[in-house]
Amino acid sequence: MSHYAQSKVKCIHNGQAPCHRCNRLNRTHCELTDPRAASLTPRKSVKRGRAVRASPSLSQGRPQAVATQSTGNQNVCHHCESPNPIATLPAATIIHACDTYRRKFPVVNFLHYPSLIAEVSADSSAVDPVFVASLLSLCARFIPRLASEEVYADYARKQLARRAFEAPSLSMAQSLVMISLYEWGSGRPYKAWMYSGMATYMIQSLLKTADDSMEHNPDEFYASQAQQTQYEQLVRTYWAQFAQDCELSSGARQHFALSFDVIKVPLPISDRDFNFSLQSPTRWMPKDLNRQSLTAPLTIDHGLTIVTRGFDIFVRILRYANESRRGRESESPPHRAFQSLLAELDEWRALQDVTVRFPDTHALAHVALGYGELFAYINLVYFMSVLFLYRDRVLAGIAWGTIEGDDAFNKLFTASQSIGGILSELESSETPVITPYAGFSVFVAAHINMYGTVSPHPYPGGRERAETEKKANFAYLERVCKFWPGWRTVQEANRFYENARNHPGHVMAVARPGHLALAGTLDEYGDIRSARRHELPTMRRRRGETILDEGDMGRHSTSQVPDVRPMAELHEWEAELLQWPFIDETWTSGFDTGVEAAWPNLG
Repeated sequence: MSHYAQSKVKCIHNGQAPCHRCNRLNRTHCELTDPRAASLTPRKSVKRGRAVRASPSLSQGRPQAVATQSTGNQNVCHHCESPNPIATLPAATIIHACDTYRRKFPVVNFLHYPSLIAEVSADSSAVDPVFVASLLSLCARFIPRLASEEVYADYARKQLARRAFEAPSLSMAQSLVMISLYEWGSGRPYKAWMYSGMATYMIQSLLKTADDSMEHNPDEFYASQAQQTQYEQLVRTYWAQFAQDCELSSGARQHFALSFDVIKVPLPISDRDFNFSLQSPTRWMPKDLNRQSLTAPLTIDHGLTIVTRGFDIFVRILRYANESRRGRESESPPHRAFQSLLAELDEWRALQDVTVRFPDTHALAHVALGYGELFAYINLVYFMSVLFLYRDRVLAGIAWGTIEGDDAFNKLFTASQSIGGILSELESSETPVITPYAGFSVFVAAHINMYGTVSPHPYPGGRERAETEKKANFAYLERVCKFWPGWRTVQEANRFYENARNHPGHVMAVARPGHLALAGTLDEYGDIRSARRHELPTMRRRRGETILDEGDMGRHSTSQVPDVRPMAELHEWEAELLQWPFIDETWTSGFDTGVEAAWPNLG
């Protein structure tokens, strides 16, 4: 078979399908080809024969791979293609992907767009293919006629496994950040954590080297614009990784590895100074981000700094809420912890210019400037922080009818409406935010809407508005799920609220200890499909899921309920309902991939 050695693509076979590689990979469909004949096929024909995928619009279904046959050669073994999916991509496609990444993923936008585009335009093959593949693993879903994002992710994984233990580089660190986000958005949190950890330590190593070089040769560094721009890319990669570390920590049991207050890495300079490669007149450190140190409010030009600090506060609020929730049987958490976090959140919001705050400023102006998605992220993080902070106040025993209780409920409902309002404005301007965190935000807001349809506490605009907003958020989730794996959990929660609304006579029948075994194990599994083990006989299994029988709602008679005042029972029922919108640190298990595979040691 010496003639096969001359072929660029080796399709080794004995004259009958499948070929050796397809047989080893258990491929069922294999059409043999003689490499000598294949070599005569024009390169453009092979390119047209690649698997292409139509980019899904918000009204289309999940992206499907569509195979097209080359007219020049019908006898092609498609699984024996070149392992590098980047090699044949034109420079225009890579530039399109860079622009898509810059707009769609503002929190992890560390690209210096002018120099990157210049490099791609001059010679696209000079750009690290692992970097391009990692970028396409996130952006291919938004670009027509590209292979599935998994094709690029698979290539990036294999190359990272081989190269990550070589000398660190900026492009390699950025690739690790991007592939970590891809894995998290695809419902594989453990893989995301591993890549995230590798990225963190590689960036820290690069920063240490850069700082040492600056210390020993300061004149050379400040005389070189290129070195300063590269250093700022490294700084932005560090803070993008910090924000992502917080984002991952908001959906996993592990604690985030970095603490904002003690970090000695300078904060990013303004976008204007960065893109024009200007030396910033001021360089803030994390400890400077307070009212005493800043002389002017932060505008969207400092959006990365704003959202990074916001994620730091958000993840600590979520941890506080989860720890309080696990201890909900005992005394409520200290009021001082709530006040401290609220003060931090309020100060962070006060540092922002009025043009950054929704609803004081609407999204359309930022869309016109190209900052629509970043504006959305800043405000999503704020309103999600409000939701989880005041959720704990409600579950701690504050009932409606008091000033403090009414304020807490109003904060919950208003924050939920704001989340939907921001995303709706961006979608109306054809700038939808289709990212995992946006999906998480809508997921939580939809639960608040569902609760608003049954809550005795007045929902702003009435229960009809709660129902309308719920349907709108459901529709948005459906569109998000066309690009990212969806949550089955939200549909199960909707059944729960529908049952509660349709069976008002059972309100007095669900107080502890005989309450609905629905949200009881969220702290353990983070998935409302799971029930308490000792109550599994009351459940029925269907398609591998654990779902409550509607008949179970009436199995707790009022005679079994402890003799407590009706108002206390009603509030207990309300608290039970309200736990649903706030999944705990394992919320990622709501992904369709299943919690057991992602976190095998959770029980």
